[in-house]
Amino acid sequence: MEISVENLSPRISVLSVSGRVDALSAPEMEKAVTNSFSEPKSGCILNLSGVDYMSSAGIRILVLGSKSAASTGGLFYVSELQESVRKVLEIVGFLPLIDVFTEVSLAKDTALKKLS
Repeated sequence: MEISVENLSPRISVLSVSGRVDALSAPEMEKAVTNSFSEPKSGCILNLSGVDYMSSAGIRILVLGSKSAASTGGLFYVSELQESVRKVLEIVGFLPLIDVFTEVSLAKDTALKKLS
């Protein structure tokens, strides 16, 4: 798994993830997501366009991101889910609980409007 970080603003990070998110790679993704919420009213956009597999360890990180955003007054968006990952999130009932965008550019625009 690889993660690239783009700072959209001083408080909003875009994390573009590629590869498999499983028990071995999840700690790296968790650290990146956690670092995105270092200040109040911070935001994290998780671009998952390059992720074709996500285990329960990855889903746990989505829960963590969502809770971190809620507790800091920030935002946590997920964008560009591949169909295999979308199905997993749908099956476990988590899809309606997170903000999912079809394009990372839409997530960026929405985040900048919300936290500016």
